[in-house]
Amino acid sequence: MMTMSRKTFDRRSILKATGGAATIGLLAGCSGNGGDGGDTATETSGDGGDTATETGGGGGSGDAINIGSVQPLSGGFTPWGQAHSAGLAFAVQEINADGGVLGGRQLNIVEANSESDPAEASAIFERFAEQNDIVAATGPVSSDVGIRTSRTAQELGIPMLMHMAGSDETITEETLHSFRVGLLPAATTMQAQAQLVNDAGYQSVGAIVGDYAWGQSVKTGIEENFDVDIDVQVAPVGASDFSSYIRRMSQDVEMVVATGHPPGSLTITQQLYELGYEPEVITGPGLPPAVIRSALGENASRGFTHIHMSDVYTDEYAEVAQRFGEQEGSQFDTHTSYGYVTGKLIAQAIENAGEADPEAITEAIRSIEFDTLFPEPIQYSEYGELKNQRQLYSTFSLDAPSYYPDGNYSLEEVFRTDTLPALPPEV
Repeated sequence: MMTMSRKTFDRRSILKATGGAATIGLLAGCSGNGGDGGDTATETSGDGGDTATETGGGGGSGDAINIGSVQPLSGGFTPWGQAHSAGLAFAVQEINADGGVLGGRQLNIVEANSESDPAEASAIFERFAEQNDIVAATGPVSSDVGIRTSRTAQELGIPMLMHMAGSDETITEETLHSFRVGLLPAATTMQAQAQLVNDAGYQSVGAIVGDYAWGQSVKTGIEENFDVDIDVQVAPVGASDFSSYIRRMSQDVEMVVATGHPPGSLTITQQLYELGYEPEVITGPGLPPAVIRSALGENASRGFTHIHMSDVYTDEYAEVAQRFGEQEGSQFDTHTSYGYVTGKLIAQAIENAGEADPEAITEAIRSIEFDTLFPEPIQYSEYGELKNQRQLYSTFSLDAPSYYPDGNYSLEEVFRTDTLPALPPEV
C-alpha cells in the first residue's frame, strides 16, 4: 500500500482543552431531509439497544470501546437510519457475546439523531469524540451529511464508515479517514448499469435524473459509460408529475434509469405503468427494500430493481437474517446488513490494529481484506473507496423469504456486475 502524508492532528485533545466545537464550511451535496427529533446522545449497550451508562470509552484495558452512531432517526431518511442502527446493534451484541475484542473488551454504541442536517451531524461527531472517546463512527445517509462528516473525520483523526452518502465528492484526496460501505459512488454505479445494459443487450434505454449534484453525476456517468444512445432528461428535484418526461421515451423502452432521481424514482415507476409502459427493468437508487415494497405495493414485482451490495443469496446471509428475525421479530434486509457489516468490520479492524486507537484503526481499515456478507471480501483503495466489489440488482417477489416467514417480500437476482474498480478521488 502506498505511504501517504497524513494532514491530520489530534483534534480530540484540542476539543477537550477548549470545550468547543470547530466550525467547518458547509459543502454542498445531495439534499437531505430534516426532522423533529432531538440531538441527545443515547448510549447503547451490546444487548440489543437498551440505554446504558457511560462505560469509560476507549480508556484502560477493562473499559468498553465506544463507537459513534450518527444516524438520521427522524425525517425523510428515517428508514435508512433505523435499519442501519438495528443492524449495527445486532452485530455489537454478537461480538460482545462472543467475548468482545482485544481479549475481552466490550463494544459500546453511542447514538444520536443527526436529522440529516450536516452541521448537526458534525457537531454530534465532535461531541462524541470529546465526551465519549469514540474510536470510530458510522451513520451518514444523505450525501451532504457524508461530505460534511468526512471532513470532520479528517480533522478529528477518527474513521467514519458511511452507510450510503454516494456523492462522488464525499471522498477526496484530503479525506483519508472516510470509507464507503453500502453504496458505490454515482460514477461507479453507472459503470455497473452500463454492464447490465450490455449483458441484457438492451437498445432502448431511457433516463430521468434530478437537477442537483447526484443527478448530474449520474447523467455524466451515463454519458461516459453507456454504449447505447440515451436521451437523459433532467427534472426538478421536487417534481411529482413525470408524465411529460416519460412520454418522450419510446413506448417499447426496455430499461429506465431512475437512479439519478432518488426523490422521484418510485413515482416515476408508478407513472410508467399508468401510462402503459412495461420496461423489463427500472433501476432506482439505494432505497431500503421495505420502502420500495410499501410504496409500490403489487407493482413492486413488475420490474423495479433493488440495487444492493450484500449478497442476499448466500447461506451465510440467510443464517444471520434468521437469527435477527428470531430475536428482533422483523425482517433483516440489505440496509440492516450494512449496519451489521459495519459493526463486524470495525471490530475486525480493532483486532487487526491490536489497540483501540482511532489512527491505528483507520490504517487497519484501509488495509483490511474482510470476508463478510458482500459477494467479495471488503477491500479499500488508499482513499477509502470500495474496490473489487460487485453490485447486485434484484427484483421483488411478493412471497416471504425462507429465513423470515412473516415477511411480505423476497428478492430475485436479475444481474450482478463484474468486480468494479475503485473510483479515483476528487481533488
